[in-house]
Amino acid sequence: MLQKTNTSYAPWYILESNDKKYARIKALQIVVDSIRKACEEKD
Repeated sequence: MLQKTNTSYAPWYILESNDKKYARIKALQIVVDSIRKACEEKD
């Protein structure tokens, strides 16, 4: 499923889920990094 639906404009990320807090922080880091990258590309 991941290979067929993963695209450059909508990528999938696999998060370790042994620790909820760690997984949430990791997800937020991915979102922030993606937003930064998009903002830099527009400049």
